Order: sequence, then C-alpha cells, then structure tokens
Amino acid sequence: MRVLKERVAVVTGAASGIGLAISERLAGAGVRLVMTDLDGQAVEDAAAAVRKRGCEVEAVPLDVRDPDAVERVAELVVHRFGGLHIAVNNAGIVNRGTAWELSLDDWHRVMNVNLWGVIHGVRSFVPRILATGDDGHVVNVASMAAVHPQERLGPYTVAKHGVLGLSDVLRADLAAVDAPIGVSVVFPGRIRTAMNPVGSVEPHAVANNVLDAIARRRPYVFTDDHAAGAVDERLKAILSARTDVIAE
Repeated sequence: MRVLKERVAVVTGAASGIGLAISERLAGAGVRLVMTDLDGQAVEDAAAAVRKRGCEVEAVPLDVRDPDAVERVAELVVHRFGGLHIAVNNAGIVNRGTAWELSLDDWHRVMNVNLWGVIHGVRSFVPRILATGDDGHVVNVASMAAVHPQERLGPYTVAKHGVLGLSDVLRADLAAVDAPIGVSVVFPGRIRTAMNPVGSVEPHAVANNVLDAIARRRPYVFTDDHAAGAVDERLKAILSARTDVIAE
C-alpha cells in the first residue's frame, strides 16, 4: 500500500505504547482511524491528542477477548468511514512464572488477549477489508518471544508463537484467493512501554517499521537487533536437526 491518505485503519491496544505510536504515524500519513483499548478513558484521551494532527479519529473501548465486541467495532468502522483497509492487532498483556506453576487462570488470561484477541481481529476485520475491494494490510504485533523463547514467559511465548503461525497462514489464505491484502507480523524487542519500562527502544521505532512494512509488504518485521544472535542460533539448530532423522 503506497498511498495511505484517506485510507481507514483500526488499531487495538491503542491507548499507549506501540499501539499509540502506530496510531500517531498512521494519522500523520492521513489515515482515518478507529483507536480501541480496554481502558475507554485512556483511549479517548489518546485519540484527542492524535486528532490534533488534523485527522479523523474515533475512540472505542474494546475488550479483544470478546468476539462479539470485536465484531461490533468492525461494524462501527465501516459504518463510520465506509470501509476498512488496515487492521493492526496490537493489544497484549504479559505475566511471568514457571510453566508448571502458573495457574490455568494465568495461562488463559494471557492467551485470551494475546492470541484469541488476534484471532478475533482476523475473523472480524479481514472480511471487512476484503469487502472494501481495495488494497489492504493486516499487522499482527507479536514479540521477539515468537522467535526467541525465554524462561518464565510460558503463556506469552506460546501466544506469540501462535500469532506468528496465524499470520503465515492468513498470508497464504489471502494469496490463495488472490486478495490484494498484505500481512505483516511484528517482532518488537526491548521496547520502552508500560509492560517494559526499562526498554531501550522507543515505540516510535516500531511504528516507523510498521508503516514501512505496510508500504512495502514486509512479511516479517524486526524493529531492533535485540537477541539477533540467539534467534540465528535457534534457527540454525532447528534446520540442522533435519540431519538427525533416522531412516527406516
């Protein structure tokens, strides 16, 4: 998507951090926006700031765990702006603990937001993008945890691996029906957000990469060099394991 002006986008988890930074960059490119977040007051405050850029912005409270609520937002976007071109599934949370000690509630809480929230977005937003009949793009925000597992991040890591797999399948599904819709999965590293206040990279760096990914249809979007060596070693280990196959 080379031309973004007057296109329509929806962003989840848009009240702060990466979601807000992406919203600001989209607004700066002339995109009309629906910003959503679980915290309704926070997303309204964020939208008010983004509106100062002179773009059209709607703020909507949204719990991405609720598929009916996500569907209503998708309907609202089309009703308000006449279509949908870009969906950014960004909402996420994190918790920590060993995989065998975290309660099932702990597992479900993270999986329901970080994976099912993206699934709900795909099911509600993609049909609207298809119906628009124009170029479109889906951005699913994963994490370096999707390619670099770390201790005490079981639910988060599993969910983000799922987002990577879902993005790849979605890209293949859209290609199979010749849909002019790109799919990018984003792997932020040490980003300075509420979830990671000691991060070394600012959210606007992620937003810049996301806008470039939409323009150039980058399927995999790394935003910094965090754990680059570890990711390379993991991939090499997976590929080299093929040599260990025991023939009949």
